[in-house]
Amino acid sequence: MAISRRTLLRNIGATAAVTATAQSWPTICLASSTTGDRSDPASRMIRLDKNENPYGPSDHVAAAMRSGMAIANRFPEAELAALIDRLAEFHSVHREQIILGCGSTEILRMCSCAFLGPGKKLAMATPGFDAMAQYARETGASVEMVPLTKTYAHDLALMAQRLGGGNGLIYICNPHNPTGTLTARKDIEALLRGLPAGTYVVIDEAYYHYVTPSAAYSSFIDHPVSDPRVIVTRTFSKIYGLAGMRIGYSVATAETAKRIAAYRLLDGVNVGAARAARIALEDNDHVRTCAQRNADNRQEFFNQANARMLRWIDSQTNFVLLNAGRSANDVAEHFRKNHVLLGSGFRSMENYLRVTVGTPEEMKEFWRVWDLLPQHAMAM
Repeated sequence: MAISRRTLLRNIGATAAVTATAQSWPTICLASSTTGDRSDPASRMIRLDKNENPYGPSDHVAAAMRSGMAIANRFPEAELAALIDRLAEFHSVHREQIILGCGSTEILRMCSCAFLGPGKKLAMATPGFDAMAQYARETGASVEMVPLTKTYAHDLALMAQRLGGGNGLIYICNPHNPTGTLTARKDIEALLRGLPAGTYVVIDEAYYHYVTPSAAYSSFIDHPVSDPRVIVTRTFSKIYGLAGMRIGYSVATAETAKRIAAYRLLDGVNVGAARAARIALEDNDHVRTCAQRNADNRQEFFNQANARMLRWIDSQTNFVLLNAGRSANDVAEHFRKNHVLLGSGFRSMENYLRVTVGTPEEMKEFWRVWDLLPQHAMAM
């Protein structure tokens, strides 16, 4: 059952002792990006730091958002139910298997509350999505940060080993953030075969739509149909261009979904977001167009990086990790002063910038600002 805002605030107060020594949430948010005035449109910052879709939602979805405002005086139950029904049909599952959240990040928080706590562990890759570690610590769980393999895939065997056979949670972001790399489906399936019943696996597929089709990689969205340990999360923030609307969802077995939903904020998704998401699911042309534009712009980024003899990690997402050849934070500050925001400060990869793939015009500006760097800054 969903929790009320009053109950949520009471629970937050109860966990204050647990989080007193933890890094604060605002700090976590800023740890992997440069700062800047993101609220003032007049600042005209080029935002290549948050992995957003630079093309935004389709016209159909924008119209749906506007129409949603006409019923903003009403609570969102009907729109949420309609979206859940459509998602269930879209993924060929029962509606009881779908959980909505304010972005998939809320789903990750709910999973931490549902499956973690004192004496339990979260295993996740490093560098990775630090918010997940924060959510785990807030429950009193410990966090095992496991380095990626030499090919920047998840070291699944080591992740399972770090849990020590006890109950806990494994978080797999696939494609991975911040590297943009893939972990093969067969490797995840092998992991699941060896895990005990009390260990759950969250597979975050936020960047699924950007992946070039291959035999090695495929979505795990079909797996929760039969395995109660698996939760797959998706978001409307990336390919669908709805980052500002804050809406995502998960697919799990009905039993597992019910357990997760106990930590859901009541009516936390607004009517405009729910209506926009439902229409976005139907807009296959926009998804294909954005994916192709991203692939083309990403390839041009690779070409420009190669022309400058720079090193980068091959990406299957809408961002690229680029070796800056020096402190990435310093380079990101240079870009910020030139009105371009980039991601930096990734644990164990301090020389790497995460560059969102923007429009051709935005990427031309990126390279113009890059070429303003002193030559010693570009030495590899």
